[in-house]
Amino acid sequence: MDEPVDIYEQAALNMSIPDGCDVNRAVYASIKQLISHDIIDPSLVGFQNCEPLCGICYHGSKEWDYIRFNIIVIGVILPIVGVFGIFGNAISAFVYSRPEMQCSTNFYLFSLACSDTGVALTGIFLFSLETFRPFSLTVARMSGQLSAIVYPMGMIAQTCSVYFTVCAGVDCFVQVCLPEKVRRMFSRKETVHFLAICVVIFSVLYNVPHFFEGFVIDCYHKELGGMSREVCPATLRYNELYQSIYYKYMYAIFLAVGPLITLIVLNTFIIGFSVFGSSASNMDDTMSLILVVLLFISCNTIALVINIFESYLSETLGSKINYIVDLSNFLVVFNSSFNIIIYIKYSRPFADTLSSYFCQRKPKTGGLGPPVVITEKPSRSKKCKETLSRLLVASQPEVAPTVTPIRSEAV
Repeated sequence: MDEPVDIYEQAALNMSIPDGCDVNRAVYASIKQLISHDIIDPSLVGFQNCEPLCGICYHGSKEWDYIRFNIIVIGVILPIVGVFGIFGNAISAFVYSRPEMQCSTNFYLFSLACSDTGVALTGIFLFSLETFRPFSLTVARMSGQLSAIVYPMGMIAQTCSVYFTVCAGVDCFVQVCLPEKVRRMFSRKETVHFLAICVVIFSVLYNVPHFFEGFVIDCYHKELGGMSREVCPATLRYNELYQSIYYKYMYAIFLAVGPLITLIVLNTFIIGFSVFGSSASNMDDTMSLILVVLLFISCNTIALVINIFESYLSETLGSKINYIVDLSNFLVVFNSSFNIIIYIKYSRPFADTLSSYFCQRKPKTGGLGPPVVITEKPSRSKKCKETLSRLLVASQPEVAPTVTPIRSEAV
């Protein structure tokens, strides 16, 4: 007796390929595979001559309210914020790379500025460019051609930002709370560079699966009247085990809950040490920490919920989830672009160094060296506490903060 054929496999077998076309083309096999795994609807598959019609895997919303919201928030506001973030992070990287600003924490902030630049750049491409895809054949081709590569690159940049933030937080904790011998060891150039290399390697390896989550097909864009390209999801992306392990548990542990809890614990120790370990106390720092954590939560909770409960939310909210996704994407780019404002407002060494290079002003501290290199014991604790408090907000997708330079050995 013949084995029963799954209805989706049967639908794939019944897919009608136009006469005279090469049935062995890879694109036909890919479409059949997606149909057999119930990833795309067979009724959406159409052909123009021998080319599949665009829209098999990409379905733009037809709701005018959402289209207007998407154009305003993602098409207009997000690129403005992203461009500001690119220039702001470039300035931050320049300032933190100056000889008078070189110390272990500032090296991590320099690295954070570089990775945040990548987040802003890829965010503009992935989110804003996608907004105008239905209106331009050139944009549609560009988006379809590059999205499968730009998306994992953006995730690599985002992961780097998370862990450079954590490194800066750990460095601050070491400088404030641990013995001098440990502080010196942790501030050594070899140690700092080793940790930075580890962050980059981990970020690349962790995001390797994203390179295999989609593939590009050539298609005919009926509305725009020309050949285009479209990204379709690979079957891996919809594998239940893969979604459960990679998108729920690993994401929560390595990119969301884990780094956030780590920074909160470190910050708690730093504030506790500063309050009970010295005579100086500053309630403004405590309030700053509260505001920083609230800002971080507001910018990252939505992304956390969407990534962990993506399937459930899609089924429950339907097309309404598009609003939440757009808001989450905007907050990610905003979080990666806001750092320089915090640096200028709360980090006096940063502001003084910035003024000395761009405004030809002498630092108020009497020189560029002392704010970074010279530290009295009580002030170092206070300064590093201010550092991690602002560091929590400055990162992005997933853990954030700004940092006032720490008095440690130059890197």
